[in-house]
Amino acid sequence: MTVANLIAAPPVVVPARPGSRPADSAAVDFTVVIPFHKPGAKLLQTAQRLSEVLHAQNIRFEILAVSAGCIDGSGATLADLADTRVIASRDVQDKGAALEAGFAAAAGAWIGIIDVDGDTEIDPYEVVETLHRAREEHSADA
Repeated sequence: MTVANLIAAPPVVVPARPGSRPADSAAVDFTVVIPFHKPGAKLLQTAQRLSEVLHAQNIRFEILAVSAGCIDGSGATLADLADTRVIASRDVQDKGAALEAGFAAAAGAWIGIIDVDGDTEIDPYEVVETLHRAREEHSADA
């Protein structure tokens, strides 16, 4: 699966690469990477709704919002949101680099990607359903 395919059909959930998880990752089952460039208020709204649904489903998660050269201050709106980290680096200036940075920082056994810069409304229940389907497909393949 290419990065182009991942971005073209959000939400996407894939298993983390073996050996790529940090040592303290046992507390996180699912990482949601949100690369963003100019999301405006949509970033906070999406992260809040996703967090509420994941908590309600008793899924251990983290949200990694990765700035892709964003200069509008959108990332700062997430400062008080639990289980959410903002990654901002001058080296990350496009969506591909933001995805790479999010994957590298992800602690979850599963990684989901959603795109808040698009015009599509993100349904957090669809993200959870995609996680459940990915788990089922992975266990059927094993």
